[in-house]
Order: sequence, then structure tokens, then C-alpha cells
Amino acid sequence: MSNKCPVTGEVKAFKRGSLKKIETQEKNCLPTVQVIDDEKIAIKEKCMKNTLNSELDEFKACTLKKAETQEKNPLPTPEVIEQEKIAIEEKCMKNTLNSELDEFKACNLKKAQTQEKNPLPTPEVIAQEKIAIEEKCMKEPLNAELEEFNAGKLKKAQTKEKNALPTKEEIEAEKKEKKAQKGKAKK
Repeated sequence: MSNKCPVTGEVKAFKRGSLKKIETQEKNCLPTVQVIDDEKIAIKEKCMKNTLNSELDEFKACTLKKAETQEKNPLPTPEVIEQEKIAIEEKCMKNTLNSELDEFKACNLKKAQTQEKNPLPTPEVIAQEKIAIEEKCMKEPLNAELEEFNAGKLKKAQTKEKNALPTKEEIEAEKKEKKAQKGKAKK
């Protein structure tokens, strides 16, 4: 506010001591939980007395008009189904499903020769291969390398255990260490 405003001067000159103490009174207090529960019970009792379906209580069945139901899409009878089957069979006999086969002309086919790119060997070829294998085996034994092998050329080797099993003392020390850790964790 600016200094030219007359209200500013009055606010600055106002003395709080001239105010009177007053206690506030709630004229429209909120309902308690008990009051709300009582109202709910009262509403339920009222609903039980005055039925929600009062229209049904007042309803008179004599005011209804009689009506006949008409099935607009009735199911076919067994006779109708049998007649349809016969009609379908007669139609199939007249018009063959394979009309393309009826119209097919073998003279339109072209001659072709098949060429075997990987023919199977004849029995004579197989017999010749067997004889060749047997002759090779007689000349060069399959186990020639084994026959020439000299065990004396082998060097002695010592195995080193890289993951040795722990000793009894090491196991006992580890057990004591775990017990000590559990004791510290409990404290």
C-alpha cells in the first residue's frame, strides 16, 4: 500500500489492546461417527418398511393382453434336412467337382527327359571298390603307427595337485572361526 492511502494510517495507529476476547462457537458442527451410523440404520429400517418394489405390489396381472408367439426362424425338421442332402448329391452328380479334369487334354503335355545327377553305383562298381579296399589293407596295415610306436620315448611326468584337500587342522580352525563369527553376530 502506498502512504497516500487513508487506510494505511489507520492500520498503523491501531492498538491491539482495545480488542475484546471472544470464544468461538461452532453453530454447524460435523456429525460424529455414532450419529452417521444411527442415520444409516434408520435409512435401512425405512427401506424395509417401504418396499422398493411398490410398483410390483400394486401390479394387476389382469391388465395384461394375450399374445401368441410366432417363430420366425424355426429349426428344420429331419425330413427337410434329408431332402436337402438328396438335392446336394444330385447336384454333385450333374456338375462334377473336377471339371478341370474333364477338360484336360493329354496332347498339350510336353515330353521331358529326366537326368540323374547323382546316380547310384551299380553292383559291379561296388564290388570293384570292395576289392580295392581289401588290397590296400593288405599292403598297408591300418595299425602301422601302433606297430611303430616306441613306449621308451615317453617322458616321465609328475602330477601336481593344484586344489589340494584341506588338512584336519585347517578344518578345525575354520570351524572355530565360524563359531566365533556367529557369537559376534548374536551380540
